[in-house]
Amino acid sequence: MSLTKFIRDIQSRFEAIPAPAAIFYDAIPARILKKPEGKIADDIVKKIRSGTVVDLGSGTGFLSIELAKRAPGLQVFGIDLSRQMVKIAKRHAKDIRNVQFEFGDAAALPFGGSSIDFIVSTGSLHHWNKPAKVFDECYRVLKKDGEGWIYDPCRDALKECIEQAKKNYGFLIYLILTKVTELHGFSKQEYDSKIKTILDQTAFKDNYQMELTDIWMKIMLKKRG
Repeated sequence: MSLTKFIRDIQSRFEAIPAPAAIFYDAIPARILKKPEGKIADDIVKKIRSGTVVDLGSGTGFLSIELAKRAPGLQVFGIDLSRQMVKIAKRHAKDIRNVQFEFGDAAALPFGGSSIDFIVSTGSLHHWNKPAKVFDECYRVLKKDGEGWIYDPCRDALKECIEQAKKNYGFLIYLILTKVTELHGFSKQEYDSKIKTILDQTAFKDNYQMELTDIWMKIMLKKRG
């Protein structure tokens, strides 16, 4: 078994990131992903500038905090299954009033039905043990016409836009991101088969789209009344 396959298998077994891994993530990978997640924050605040946003698998909090900073009219809730991740995120978010981090399971969200305006997730889909349940929870809590943007690494994304990626991030970061996408997420073929099959079994079955963007596969969900 290759090291890459071994790491991917380990990730699929553990939904919550262990405390030592959370500390390591905050020290290195989270910093490398700031620029890609910063682009996502820009796109989201162009879409919504007030209301409630839930960040599933919020990790050490960068995206949630950026959303809160860029759009003070948003109330942002970061939910993560790792207590250490939540602890780190709360430390990063000190004195930012419109962001809140809580320990929680994406498959059992602590929100009422039709109460959330927007949902985002970056890099957590490949950790979900019950993805269909998570998608249905997203549907339950979203308001009518609410949207969810689920981003997960796709190793084919960088292959299809090599020169643009090098220009955006520089050659060294491009190489690191290439390895990150190899170790996390799914291939385009897996998204087109495995993830599509799961989505077709959820309440979003007729209301989703997938597209490659930057280092991600972006899954756009829509709750129609």
